[in-house]
Amino acid sequence: MDALPRICVREGVKPGPLRLGEAQAKHLTGARRLRAGDAFLVFSGDGREYRAEIEATARGSVQATVGALTRQEPLPALELEIWCANVRANRMEWAIEKCVETGADIFRPITCERTARGQELSAGRRERWERIAIEAAEQCGRLHLPRIETLTPFADACKRLRGPLVLADPDGGPWSTIAPLLPERGTLTVAIGPEGGFSEGEVAEARAAGTLIASLGPNTLRTETAAAVATALVRTHTAAASGGR
Repeated sequence: MDALPRICVREGVKPGPLRLGEAQAKHLTGARRLRAGDAFLVFSGDGREYRAEIEATARGSVQATVGALTRQEPLPALELEIWCANVRANRMEWAIEKCVETGADIFRPITCERTARGQELSAGRRERWERIAIEAAEQCGRLHLPRIETLTPFADACKRLRGPLVLADPDGGPWSTIAPLLPERGTLTVAIGPEGGFSEGEVAEARAAGTLIASLGPNTLRTETAAAVATALVRTHTAAASGGR
């Protein structure tokens, strides 16, 4: 049996009537070919998901009824923030999608000494990134929406830390030795550098501040791949440590 389509309504969801706008209506009635009487799942990102049923369709809208609560989850004990060096637009979009799917709560693009220039974050691009994050959350079954932050210089981001920082570097310690040092609660940040890696100065500054320096494996990874791998490694470790999924 195919899984029910999932739709995010950021304005909020509760049992009762629900009118979906053009984009969501097009997805349900066009891409998914739902009609009156068909069911789907709806959530707003607050940790709750409901089953809903289409009552009527019209051009550019869907009228539905939200019914029973199907799932409810608290926020994860460990909030995971991923810093990803700014790369080309299509590769950054891939990184956002995959980091959301693997469990990042906050995604922050950063600029470093070796980051390519001329890739400033416009309002339109950030809006697109937020849409990609929502669509990824819909697809993978998440109940809490991730947050996309503004483009931030690495040094400035370091001044805003709210917990431990892990910096990904080929010369860092093996992940198996770093993972047991990670917190189980609070906020953890993982920083992924550009193709050329973090500069010697950036790594030295991070070491002096007590940052954990971790290798993500023997192979050289693209920036966007490293971001997704790091997210999956952290979430796999925290799940194992808590004895849950």
